[in-house]
Amino acid sequence: MKYTAQRIIGLIIGIIDAVLLIRLVLKLLGASPENVFVNGIYGITQPLVGIFEGIFAQILLRSINAIAVFEPATVIALLVVGLIGWVLQRIFGSH
Repeated sequence: MKYTAQRIIGLIIGIIDAVLLIRLVLKLLGASPENVFVNGIYGITQPLVGIFEGIFAQILLRSINAIAVFEPATVIALLVVGLIGWVLQRIFGSH
C-alpha cells in the first residue's frame, strides 16, 4: 500500500514538475502566448506560479521577434512542488 501511495505521489509531482519545466523553457525561448499549446501551458501553470510572483523580478531579453523571459517564480514553484513531493513520499514511506 505504501509503495502504491509513493508511486502515485511521485507520478503526480513528476507531471506537475514537467509542465512547470515546459513553461520555464517556453518563457526562456520567447514562445508566443498566442499559440494554443503555449497559452494552454501558461493557463494551466499560472495558478501555481502566481503564488510566487513578485518575490524576484523577471528578467527580460528582447530580440526582434520575441521577448525571452526568465521567471524566478517558475523556478521557485518547481522547487516547492519537488520539496512537497519529497516530504509526502517520506511520510507515506514511513508507515
